[in-house]
Amino acid sequence: MRKSPTMALAGALLALGWSLVGTGSAGAAGRGQPGADTAQAAANRVVCYQAHVAGIGWENAYSCNGATAGTTGEGRAVEALRFVTIGMSGLCARAHVSTIGWQSWICAGDNATLEIGTTGRSLTIEAVEFQTQSGSVAANAHLSGYGWQGWVAGGRVTVGTTGENRSIEALMVTP
Repeated sequence: MRKSPTMALAGALLALGWSLVGTGSAGAAGRGQPGADTAQAAANRVVCYQAHVAGIGWENAYSCNGATAGTTGEGRAVEALRFVTIGMSGLCARAHVSTIGWQSWICAGDNATLEIGTTGRSLTIEAVEFQTQSGSVAANAHLSGYGWQGWVAGGRVTVGTTGENRSIEALMVTP
């Protein structure tokens, strides 16, 4: 049985010690400790992401806070990505897709799913650009024919390449 995106995210959050409270995108996530101060809230920033991989489809689980989504050493391109944030006031992202170019920015607040790229069209993501609503984000992409590109961090970051026909095969993101 294939897990739903919500079940997959819940499993990833539980692995980090978080639990989902409430239902749907209006639900909140946390450690069940009321009155957390802002320093603790800043330390509890979470970004989870899931890759749609060529020849595989959507991965069964979300990866969070620096874990790898996608594959390495298999020559399988990432075609789409989903993101969910907690404690970051949301995230904006866009993808540079083969034969299309840069897609429009898509933004989502905390606890809401943001999806970029395409599915069912065999078009690969070549670059991803992120912008946080608060704080910073860091990302690293594994590129076809190249390997890991190296971490970049800031309030707005871009990983991958354009004009080189190099697909992103795996991605790591951390707040």
